[in-house]
Order: sequence, then structure tokens, then C-alpha cells
Amino acid sequence: MKIAYILFDDITLLDFIGFYDPIKNIKTKGFIENLSWDLCATKKSIKDSFGLEIVVDKIKPDLSNYDMIVVPGGYGTRELQYNTEFIEWLKTGEHVDYIVSICTGSLLIGAAEFLKGKTATTNFNEYKALEKYCAKVAQTRIVDDKNTITAGAVASSLDLGLYICEKLLGKEKAEEICIGMDYHPKPFEIITVT
Repeated sequence: MKIAYILFDDITLLDFIGFYDPIKNIKTKGFIENLSWDLCATKKSIKDSFGLEIVVDKIKPDLSNYDMIVVPGGYGTRELQYNTEFIEWLKTGEHVDYIVSICTGSLLIGAAEFLKGKTATTNFNEYKALEKYCAKVAQTRIVDDKNTITAGAVASSLDLGLYICEKLLGKEKAEEICIGMDYHPKPFEIITVT
């Protein structure tokens, strides 16, 4: 399985890292041996809103070569949703097995038309902004609508990473990853659309 992490300027890094941490444990524990990922962007490095820089692996790769694309949120999404070049690049991932977003990353996958006719969620301050991109905005932590999985505000990134672990590995192995992280989440609702 190959994952593309979509990074951009003014990203909220916890959206990315919170998801990345449980996912990297899939590889660390040898649950999926061929698991790999690339940090992808439209340029060689990106900076979060506070200037922390990350060097990326791939500049605008064809996203159809991946099994999963993961789009974090951040203030950069507000402008990027209207950036034709960025959205056209994102659209190259329309046929991947899993399209995943955290927080306002849903605005980007929405702009790429991945949420047409679907239920989705986002940061609680951006429910209204998401309405134009999907059939229904759910005010919940995680929504799994077929191959498109969206999560709410920043702290949901860790829960989403563990949810994807469970989806890929089953409950027992996902629980092992959760215990290894010493993470004790409170129960929350996941909306699954079939």
C-alpha cells in the first residue's frame, strides 16, 4: 500500500502528524510490509503558519499511482480550494482506493469534486463552507462514505489514523497500535454511509 500525504503552505501540522503517527506504526509493527508513503506538494518544501519547514519527497506526482491520498487542513486550505492548478493536481487521485481528509482538508477534496453526493465533515467552524461541496455535512468526528473518509477539527487526526488502522488491519491490531501509543480516547460516533 502506498500513501500520498498532500502538504502545502499554512498547513496545520498536527492534522498531518496526528494521522501519520498511528499509520507509521502499521509499518513499524510489520502489519503491512509493503506500506510506504511520500510527502507530496507543489514545491520542494512547505511551511506551516508559524514557519516550520518540511522538505517533501515528490513535487506534483501523479496521484493515481497511490492507494490512498491524505489531505490535512490548515489556513492554507481557504485559498487553495480556489487554486485551479492545485485542485487539478489533486484530481489525479480521483480513482485511488481511499481519499482521506482531516479538518479543512475536506474543502480541498470537496473542490476536487471527491465529495459530490456524499456526506462529509470538517472543522466545526467551516461546516457552512463545506456545504457547497457535498450532499450533507455531518457534525461529527469521522465520516466514512465509501472510499472517502473525512474527520473534524485538528485533534480528530489521531482518531482518524487509528480508524484507518482498524479499517486496514482489523480491531485487534488497531487496538495494539493504540495501546502502544498509550492513547485512551473517549467513545465517539463514526458515521458510516453505505
